[in-house]
Amino acid sequence: MTARSFTGLAAAPGLAFGAALVYHATPARLDASADPATERTRLIRALAETDATFAAHEAASRAAGQSESAAIFAAHRLLLNDPSLRERAIALVTELGQAAAEAIIAAAEEQALELERLGDAYLSARAADVRAVAVQVWRALTGSGGLGRRLVAPSIVVARDLDPADLAGAPRDLLRGIALAAGGITAHASIIARSLGIPAVVGLGDAILTAAASARTIALDGDQGLVTLDPPADDAARWRPRPCDRSARGATPRDPVTTRDGRRVRLLANVASPAEARDACAEGAEGIGLLRTEWLFLERPDLPDEEEQVALYQAVAAAMPDAPITVRTLDIGGDKRLPALPLPREDNPFLGSRGIRVCLSRPEIFLPQLRALLRARATHDIRLMLPMVTTVAEVRRTRALLDQARNQLVAAGRPCAPSIPLGVMIEVPAAALNAGHLAQEAAFFSLGTNDLTQYTLACDRGNHRLADLYQPLDPAVLRLIRMACEAAHQHGRPAGICGELSSDPQVTALLIGLGADELTCAPAALERVRAAITATDTRAARDLAERALAAEGPEQVRAMLRDTL
Repeated sequence: MTARSFTGLAAAPGLAFGAALVYHATPARLDASADPATERTRLIRALAETDATFAAHEAASRAAGQSESAAIFAAHRLLLNDPSLRERAIALVTELGQAAAEAIIAAAEEQALELERLGDAYLSARAADVRAVAVQVWRALTGSGGLGRRLVAPSIVVARDLDPADLAGAPRDLLRGIALAAGGITAHASIIARSLGIPAVVGLGDAILTAAASARTIALDGDQGLVTLDPPADDAARWRPRPCDRSARGATPRDPVTTRDGRRVRLLANVASPAEARDACAEGAEGIGLLRTEWLFLERPDLPDEEEQVALYQAVAAAMPDAPITVRTLDIGGDKRLPALPLPREDNPFLGSRGIRVCLSRPEIFLPQLRALLRARATHDIRLMLPMVTTVAEVRRTRALLDQARNQLVAAGRPCAPSIPLGVMIEVPAAALNAGHLAQEAAFFSLGTNDLTQYTLACDRGNHRLADLYQPLDPAVLRLIRMACEAAHQHGRPAGICGELSSDPQVTALLIGLGADELTCAPAALERVRAAITATDTRAARDLAERALAAEGPEQVRAMLRDTL
């Protein structure tokens, strides 16, 4: 058969090869109506069974230190237990005589359409989650099973999209990779794939579904976003995973990392829990470049107190002894909401109260976190980082609150650090353009390329319909990265990268060429990025960066990276 290739978005790194399996997750049939009393009992039983499945996936994710995956399953449990969904499905059974499987799909579709009609980006994105939850209940009712039942050989699964429960429940020895027609790199399927170490390419377009139906085998490159149907048999070896050889690099975990010509590049980890910090330490991270504190606040009815926050920072620091821990202050708003801190509805939540804006407007929440950071700093190398900074005034206001928090601790006789390094995240184009002034106020920069990309290109990174526009390698984004790095260096400040790009070893040389001093990666990506750093020549990286900055679009930049590799 003739090989055919498709290019999409690199969502989870790694190479994979396997049998082609086209999977349709949407229910293909619905039961006929049956006795209402019997169907009501079946529906309630299926809801409980699905809740137990989600709870098991959530617990397994937390035990593995996969905080983002755990949060997804916790959110699905909340949707499943929403009284409006349950009561409507039961009413369709008892009042209209629908079968239980038909009723749960119909009730979810009503709710999803209502969410989409509200015009709120966050709520519209939840419509897909409501439908996904209903499909899991439908499967419990019909006994149809999910992806796991379809996998009988090592396979690359091709689908329009995949539910988190499908991925979490599939046998890892058989699920070699996923290729999705829809989705973006921040979609739930992508997050779960990265946490499980499953190579993934998304945003391939519907043509992949038709083409893969007649394919026998598929090779997938999750580093470059490439999917090849029926590759030549004599070419199969190059699609096998490439192991990283520690002995060949001559580096041991937590040794300083340098480029081939001796330039020092710090390799840090992006974590949300002590368990993830332990994984990062085992993988050789030199410290924590981003500790996401909002996960301590999510999916709970109350706010964590100061003592809980101190305990988290100390536990993470203990997992990375003698290493710097950079803590990002509470980052909510947009697509992250707290049950204990309901935010007012906004027409454009991603352009509204987010990140540092929320904290500065709610000092009763911000001050306990600042006090906890100052207390943890007294015994560990803790640093503070502000999300979504736009103006110099926001940094100065935070510094004033830090002084207030310190004075409160001193007055109470609590041990605390006299000062703490204060850095900012460059996620807004205005911050990159004004980086020279921000560098005079901040001790360091960390460039969050996920948000910087969506704000620069004016596209919601969670909107699947805009997946082709959300391109972190767009030259416009790269120019802002270069601008921020240059401004930091002019004032003697280090500049790091902490978005998705930093975990992609195919982009490492480009980021070094743009001026990055630090790369903050997912723990699973540390070894591959370390190998990419040590293989990089600084002069060649700068030449690559100049050519990328002059490109007309991200396609040309990706082609340059492929040619370089």
